[in-house]
Amino acid sequence: QKDKVERVLDKHVKLFDTTKPTIVTNVKPYAIKTLDCPPPSSKPYYSTPAKQDAMYKITQELFQFELIRPPYSPYGALALLVAKHDVIQRMVVDYKKLNNITIKDNHPLPNMEQTIQVLGNGYQLFSKFNMKSGFWQIPIEEEDQHKTAFITPEGLYEWNVLAQGLKNSPPSFQRVMADILSPCRQFALVYIDDIVVYSRSFEEHLKHIHQVLSILSQHNFQLNPSKCSIFRQQIDYVSHTISEQGVKSNNEKIQAIINLREPSTLVEANKFLGTISWYRKFIPRFAYVDAPIHKIINLTKANRNKFSWGAPQKEAFLQLKQLLITSPLFLDYPDENHPVILTTDASKVGVGGTLQQHINGEIKNLYYHSQMTSSSQR
Repeated sequence: QKDKVERVLDKHVKLFDTTKPTIVTNVKPYAIKTLDCPPPSSKPYYSTPAKQDAMYKITQELFQFELIRPPYSPYGALALLVAKHDVIQRMVVDYKKLNNITIKDNHPLPNMEQTIQVLGNGYQLFSKFNMKSGFWQIPIEEEDQHKTAFITPEGLYEWNVLAQGLKNSPPSFQRVMADILSPCRQFALVYIDDIVVYSRSFEEHLKHIHQVLSILSQHNFQLNPSKCSIFRQQIDYVSHTISEQGVKSNNEKIQAIINLREPSTLVEANKFLGTISWYRKFIPRFAYVDAPIHKIINLTKANRNKFSWGAPQKEAFLQLKQLLITSPLFLDYPDENHPVILTTDASKVGVGGTLQQHINGEIKNLYYHSQMTSSSQR
């Protein structure tokens, strides 16, 4: 079996060559459709000489790889440096002004819950492929490239490829990937720059992987070898660990939540609740426990200065962490040959429900749902 896998990978070895960035071929370039407005622009942000030198090195590398070019453009978004992994500096471009006049692309992103259920339909083998700087592999329409111009202390540049921060980058990239991999839709799921291939047997999986890699090769895509997993019985995907047996929480993600300090600001409280909410389907009555925190973060913009973290929030914070440690955090996949049992519970405070199946005398938990009632519902 190992020889068969190696032969398939050897046929597509160029996909895993990350010596230099590649731009895909035979795809429709990304178009930026904007309202009829004056081109937005910004002044450069001047920082320390060391940071300006770091910015210059980044732009020169991007220029060398033909990802950007010097333009003559009335546009000019602000480019900044942010810390990455404490040491490495990463350039980000603030496209807020451009995004405000960009017509929205409504191409949908996959529903994560549906994706997880699809992967759990009795599949035994999984492979995951991640694109290397995926956005940078998609070309931009020549006539729209000037709109992506960004300004640095050293000068003005524009992108030849899809840039991070553009309003429609995620849906546009999703469309490209979904279109080219449409022949593989029965055994491959795409979520932006992640592709998951799923199969019921070794031979089937070998065939499926070959089909996916062949399409990517035809379009000159580039994969990130360090983030690819091949022929696995379980994979980590969208903060969950998925296998033939069921869905469980990702241990590393859970530990990261456990390590979070108690919030002291509205931003930190939102971050905590947003992160832990990924796992609410594993925990009965989740909404009842998180209610004190939810109450203080659900503020209008004018009232955000009224944020107040007190004893009820601290108790909920600690209780939610404890639930992550003590709860099973595992859900079974539904069996179509057995009835599904829906159990509901409601009060003035909130509503909840559980999906279960009784199979061979054993209770299988499929899903937990809970939410607080609004003032009008009460």
